[in-house]
Amino acid sequence: MAPLTPSASLPKSRRPRSLAAAPSRVPTSASTAFRQAAVPERHDERHTEPEESGFYLPENRIPPPSFEGLKNLIIVCCHAVFHPSPSLASFPLYSPYEEQNWHLASFQQSNPGTGKPGEHETFLLHISTGLDTLAAGSWADNSLLVFSGGVTKGDLCSVSEARSYYHAALAQTFSQGHRNGGRVKTLFEKKRLLLEEYATDSFQNLLFSILLFRRTTGVYPEQIRVITHAFKSRRFLELHAPVIRWPSDRIRAVGIDPAMSSEEHHDTVRGEKMYGYEPWVQDPLGTGVVLDRKRRLRGWNEDSANRVCEGLEGNVKALVAGELVEPLPWEKRPQS
Repeated sequence: MAPLTPSASLPKSRRPRSLAAAPSRVPTSASTAFRQAAVPERHDERHTEPEESGFYLPENRIPPPSFEGLKNLIIVCCHAVFHPSPSLASFPLYSPYEEQNWHLASFQQSNPGTGKPGEHETFLLHISTGLDTLAAGSWADNSLLVFSGGVTKGDLCSVSEARSYYHAALAQTFSQGHRNGGRVKTLFEKKRLLLEEYATDSFQNLLFSILLFRRTTGVYPEQIRVITHAFKSRRFLELHAPVIRWPSDRIRAVGIDPAMSSEEHHDTVRGEKMYGYEPWVQDPLGTGVVLDRKRRLRGWNEDSANRVCEGLEGNVKALVAGELVEPLPWEKRPQS
């Protein structure tokens, strides 16, 4: 298989249209410190003009990324949007631990009456687990991390779930005292942390992250770890991976669930079976009426399909379009 030329940049998200009201005054020390972090709103190296707020993100001179020795893929599946933007002068004051800074679905929100916490706390655990996998252990020096999630809440915010997770990771790092963006900024600049900004469901989280790895490095990954909710792990291992012919011994799931009571756990597992797992049993590629409608409501369209498989093999393009044409390029075990 001929190597593919790595992508020069990642797709851009438009700036959020709706944000929570920002504090009007920012302590000079916090604002100045965060300017030095040079957090890119877009994953490219073009000059960024000063925002009207006066919060300027200067251009960094970043050496070309090297993908030599990178063979494994870590996927963090995104489920919501952290809406404060680094383009705001007040960004350092927004905590990712505060529920009000997230666009959450009703079932993801906290319930003070029952003690149920907001699921944004779980999303931060997913992020941290992905980052930690790159920091230590057997996958530390041979992996790429992908945050996967498209612009699924266009009526509320035009930033992708993936980009918002990156912003949440930056906000988390800054709150811990790393005033230059810490490891999050470093990984992003070196393209060890990538943003997959088109996926609208779990099937696309898996497939599009694999394709982004290929477009970035020129090869397909050898091993995959999917970081998601534990109750969703069966979807990836029993349904999504088999239907795209991904070998079962080359994918593993890391499941981290929200804190749940016995009743909440029962309802969650039952709901996942009825509305999460079973629809994919009936429609493995997600092209039927029910699942395709969900995708369209979350922003999926033909232009997105063209972008995620640009420059790739014909059978891969067919798969993205909903047609399984064998053999697929990752079925053959990579040469060690």
